[in-house]
Amino acid sequence: MGALEKPFSPETLADRWGCSAEKIRRMYHVGELAGFRLGKLIRIPANEVERYECQNTDWSGIEENSASPSTTTSEGEFASRLARMTAASPKLALVKSGRSEQPQNPNG
Repeated sequence: MGALEKPFSPETLADRWGCSAEKIRRMYHVGELAGFRLGKLIRIPANEVERYECQNTDWSGIEENSASPSTTTSEGEFASRLARMTAASPKLALVKSGRSEQPQNPNG
């Protein structure tokens, strides 16, 4: 994204991220997304959208995956959240397939 790109409205950013415009407005109001106002209109700069997308691994499903509209994500919080998510995932174990018995010698 270049520095001269137009800022996003809550509606256009919601289309990009697959969530509601109200969700974008809440993120702006609680400080999760930086932006500015043009009168009553909220605008989110393109570089802020890029920053947020880079910090959040699964931003395409923001509506379903966010913990709460008042949650702000700092770098440290993001790292600890990622650690909790990966620690909670099931551990894989090696599984042997086939017979566990030794094959019998047909001649013996």
